[in-house]
Amino acid sequence: MPGALRIDVKKQDGTFVAALRTGLPASSSECPEAVRKPYVVVSSVPVELPGLTGDGTIAPHVVFRVIQGYRYFGSYGITNIVGGADGRACELRNIVRGPAGKGDYSFGDVAVLKAFAPDEKVAPAKAYDTLDQAAKYVSESVEFANVQRMLMSLEIKN
Repeated sequence: MPGALRIDVKKQDGTFVAALRTGLPASSSECPEAVRKPYVVVSSVPVELPGLTGDGTIAPHVVFRVIQGYRYFGSYGITNIVGGADGRACELRNIVRGPAGKGDYSFGDVAVLKAFAPDEKVAPAKAYDTLDQAAKYVSESVEFANVQRMLMSLEIKN
């Protein structure tokens, strides 16, 4: 959309951490039940983003979610969209529905997390052999603690 932004956040060494994107077009995709994959919300913390909750959404949260494919794929970001019914989804969106006419927002490592195929590029999403490894990343890593603080610091001014 006109006036949209993309700001990449990187570590001092140039390693990508997250991207803030604004003015994203609303999107939805078909998700037949047969292709839905199990997912788990490993971390979910409410975040204040006044004026950004749209119809059919939940209050915004900073989340770390994992979807199961040939490995467990994890991603962090801000969302106000439910992942899927009964703990199964085709993709998990790190998207916040914006006000009408302003587009959606994304602040996270990837805008959309899915169960990748073995020959697909996974980065910057994270890949784990077990769900326990993903949980330890959230509970024990300084990196995730720093990322979570950064995501929670977002302020949107109209």
